[in-house]
Amino acid sequence: MSTATTTQPACSAACSCRIILRAADGAPPIKELTDREREVLALLGGGMANRALARRLGIAERTVKAHVAHIIEKLGLNTRLEAAVVAAVHHGLICPERHSAVG
Repeated sequence: MSTATTTQPACSAACSCRIILRAADGAPPIKELTDREREVLALLGGGMANRALARRLGIAERTVKAHVAHIIEKLGLNTRLEAAVVAAVHHGLICPERHSAVG
């Protein structure tokens, strides 16, 4: 019988999967985000496109793009995909419902 062990991906350190996993590593500085940015981030984690986010939130698509840019900058990320991964991995920290219940 073999024991289960955690192994690293068999790819190079520059591989995009490692870069994305690093983006989700550790607790991101969620406190840096506004309530609206936190809401946008949570929806990004669900895979929503900017147009759908804008409709859902009742704001302009260019405003969504600005929020996404601020989120990426504040969390020290490089791409929207990294932000979506962070949102998915750390949903408990950004969930608007949980935040309003705590805060």
